[in-house]
Amino acid sequence: MTMENPEAGKDTDLWVGLGLAEAASTARIGPVPVADIVAGGRRIRRRRRTAVGAVALASAVLLAGGAISQLRPAPAASQPLVAAGTGHGSGTGGPPTPTAGTPTTPSARDPFTPLRVVLGQGTTADGKEWKLWQAVWPTAPKDRAYEQALAVWQERSPYDSAVGKPTPEYVDQYYDAGSDVINTYFTVDGVRQSHDSEGITPAPGKLDPRSGAYIAGGLQGARGKGDTVAPGEIVALSLGPDIARVKVTWTDGSVTEPTIVTVGDLPLRQVVVARPAGKTAKLWEFFDRNGAKLPDSGSQFLTS
Repeated sequence: MTMENPEAGKDTDLWVGLGLAEAASTARIGPVPVADIVAGGRRIRRRRRTAVGAVALASAVLLAGGAISQLRPAPAASQPLVAAGTGHGSGTGGPPTPTAGTPTTPSARDPFTPLRVVLGQGTTADGKEWKLWQAVWPTAPKDRAYEQALAVWQERSPYDSAVGKPTPEYVDQYYDAGSDVINTYFTVDGVRQSHDSEGITPAPGKLDPRSGAYIAGGLQGARGKGDTVAPGEIVALSLGPDIARVKVTWTDGSVTEPTIVTVGDLPLRQVVVARPAGKTAKLWEFFDRNGAKLPDSGSQFLTS
């Protein structure tokens, strides 16, 4: 997963590296320590209470998720998607929804009933329907944070044996009351794929107001060159609340203006862009509610 972060710059790279190094230093031989790496990102969040703290943290966590996907071994076999239930660990994917942006659960913030939203969807070259989902697990009380971490792990692990089981020590030490847990994954013809990602995102009311033009994201479902479950080259971006419109111009002159999806009451919104067959992106543009063009933070997705 590639990242763009105009406000954090090289300093963010340093903190991301420290977070990953810290997690790696405690890892045991075996599955990749997902909880450890995410926890490193949470530690970064507490340390960086600066003007760019919220933006830097979001990038660090998302980049950590990308790094995790690069480290995993070969994917486990895909399993049929089943409907989410109630209670901890009861769902393994959630039912499909008809349109992007439609939540599958009520808006109540139950830490053990994730909100699921289709961020984007399309059709593969061989006629299969793909969807990119995001499951949001609202912040749990600290005394139930480990229970929630287990629920997330129980949902993810049937699709990928490399997803590491969390430990009570990490969950307790790096608990962050200001962040929700997010899990992003693909389904193809209703079957959930591996190579998903887990991270954290600012909870409602917790985004720094100076991060209104935040832009970050990257390719989904890819662990590395030649190792992907994504049904094509598909980019997902997280956007700050000041961004109201996204425009992608392709090298043949055609234009895509993807729908910006609101995920429950989270302050960051999402947008998904899939590369059309035979096309390359020439220009990315971002606009506010008044139509004014915003800095693009050097976005270079799908340009080669």
